[in-house]
Amino acid sequence: MTAFGIDFGTTNSVLACTTAGGLETVALDLPPAEFAELGFDRVLPTVLADDRGILEFGWKAKRNPNKLAAVKRLFKTDDDVQVGSHHLRVEEAAAVFFRQIKDRAAASGLYLDRAVVTIPANSRGAARFRTKVSAGLSGIEVLALVNEPTAAAMAYARTIRDGQRVLVFDWGGGTLDVTVLQNVDGAFVEETSKGIQQLGGIDLDEAFERSLRSRLPVGSRIDPFDLELAKVKLSTQEATNLSLVGGGVLEVTRGDLEDAIRPLIHRTREPVDKCLAELRGARIDHLVMVGGSAKIPYAQRFIREILRLEPMAAVDPMTAIAEGAALAAGILTGEVEDNDFFVGTEHALGVVVHNQGPDKPEFSVLIPRNTKLPAQATDGYVPTHAEQQQVRVQIIEGDPDQPFLHDDNVILKDWEIKLEPAEDKQDNAFTVTFQYDVDGILHVIAVNQKTGRVMLDEELTFGAAGTKQDLIAMRRRIDGLRTDAAAPAVATPASGRQLAPESVAAITRARDKILPYLDGATQATMQGLIDALVASDPDGEPDARRALEIAVREHSYLL
Repeated sequence: MTAFGIDFGTTNSVLACTTAGGLETVALDLPPAEFAELGFDRVLPTVLADDRGILEFGWKAKRNPNKLAAVKRLFKTDDDVQVGSHHLRVEEAAAVFFRQIKDRAAASGLYLDRAVVTIPANSRGAARFRTKVSAGLSGIEVLALVNEPTAAAMAYARTIRDGQRVLVFDWGGGTLDVTVLQNVDGAFVEETSKGIQQLGGIDLDEAFERSLRSRLPVGSRIDPFDLELAKVKLSTQEATNLSLVGGGVLEVTRGDLEDAIRPLIHRTREPVDKCLAELRGARIDHLVMVGGSAKIPYAQRFIREILRLEPMAAVDPMTAIAEGAALAAGILTGEVEDNDFFVGTEHALGVVVHNQGPDKPEFSVLIPRNTKLPAQATDGYVPTHAEQQQVRVQIIEGDPDQPFLHDDNVILKDWEIKLEPAEDKQDNAFTVTFQYDVDGILHVIAVNQKTGRVMLDEELTFGAAGTKQDLIAMRRRIDGLRTDAAAPAVATPASGRQLAPESVAAITRARDKILPYLDGATQATMQGLIDALVASDPDGEPDARRALEIAVREHSYLL
């Protein structure tokens, strides 16, 4: 088997795998020679474009004016996007890109149907949920969503000793995240994380381009592709020629670039200082700088002077996150032995309470930060009087040590839970259970304590994927799935033989969560795999179960 990790980046994505020989990155595209020589031979630009009605991806798409870049940035703000003649949901656009990763891996002889996928530090519920949905729609089951800093630290795990702290400076194309983690008995525990949501290579390119406009000959302009190439070249040489649209070249120097991006480089100090302040003098033992923007000499110099540490250099900054994710995938699938690794909550989860009065909300913690996932907690509610008709429940995620209105604290959901008429307020007492799955997706269940009536049962969803029907519609637009149909009953073993618990679980998963939503032909195939497992003999059961599990992963977006 092979365990995969996907660094789904704002501007570039990387696929890595854990094999018997160790960690490897997978070449997914053929970059232009100039970029290949600069270390971009293992990255796939996170770009899709419309070429006369046909979607194209990667390096080819970067040259297309009808392109969509940085789709990940849209998870927080947009529902729909236009790519040439294609009107897509944001999740569909991301899913089509994930499918490209899957298909290109297949072209290399690798069967990619499940992976650990990385997400930026400080990702909230919407970004986590929409990333998982997008990967699932492509036919890739998400083993876990792992924060990029944790994945980066794991890539360097062999050189970070127990008890040591590492500061991960993750600066890619879209965001800057600074995170401090400590190695605690072999697991990386996040101590603090700060960031700037829209500060990355895209913003550096824009600043560089603005600084050069006054030097352009009349009738000339700068192509973003050539500008990015010049910026990258200036990380390894003092000057280069920038080709201009309309003819001619413009000589640019590293000094030109540094002058243009100086204000942005200096902004990177903000999250570094905030992290250091929260550590209150605790020692930083290692510095890891990952992401394309972190390779800029000025950025490395600037951070090195603040921390008085040299960046670790054992792993390529462009591929470190994917390699760490692949290592995590190997641990989760049992291919790599490590009993200490776990995926934990990045933020504390709680509810809003008003113990000091209606105008003084407080953060009451239910699930602390760094709790191992999956996790759950239950809270109890009693109406203030028998005539009360509803109770307000607000879920908050963030840092309870900060003031309630601090930017780190975000209200995820706000419900008004309806109460039934009652003679006594205790008749309407209820509990609310908050359940995180291994990916940090939250499920909330409210139950009346006296009657057992389920008052609320909801998974927190974001974006276009509000219901199973929404997911089916998106999958249909992606690959031709039609409408869902009723599922036929699952047969029972004629022999009366008891199936292994793993087989029963696989059948239940396919029957209850997948089968009802498939169309005729696809449903028949799935039903056939279920029946084959039910009818299998002890020798054939493992292979039949594996075949069903593979088919289920293709529809993991429904799970």
